[in-house]
Amino acid sequence: MINLFTIKKILALKFFSTSFFLILISFSHSNENQVCTGGFTKWTDDGELKQIREVKCISEQEYKKYISSKDYLCKYYQKSIWKESERAYGKKQYKYTNKKLKQIKILKEEGKSLCEKGDFKNGEAKLIEALKIISFTQLN
Repeated sequence: MINLFTIKKILALKFFSTSFFLILISFSHSNENQVCTGGFTKWTDDGELKQIREVKCISEQEYKKYISSKDYLCKYYQKSIWKESERAYGKKQYKYTNKKLKQIKILKEEGKSLCEKGDFKNGEAKLIEALKIISFTQLN
């Protein structure tokens, strides 16, 4: 016999698959000069499908302006460091020592500070140094 939890999952899955299909159709008929980031949904512990991140679209011109900005790499590197060494998921992936985590944090803060002052070249160098430590850390 199918329980209520299973029925909720089936209905939610149908709803989101239909929504996803309609979104794809609307994107295929919309302006082709748009860049869209994907949304993100996940199942919660109580069996509900929750939307975490909405689909976001910007024009190709805005996107090119964003990635060619002077501080783009500084922001990109900082976000990468956060994903790999500060967030819980990243910490589970690597065999970090406390010494390495401190080193990464110090380099990230120094790089961030330099970037905020407009010294992008030296700021990026510090952030790359932190990323190298991450890259040479053994995976679990």
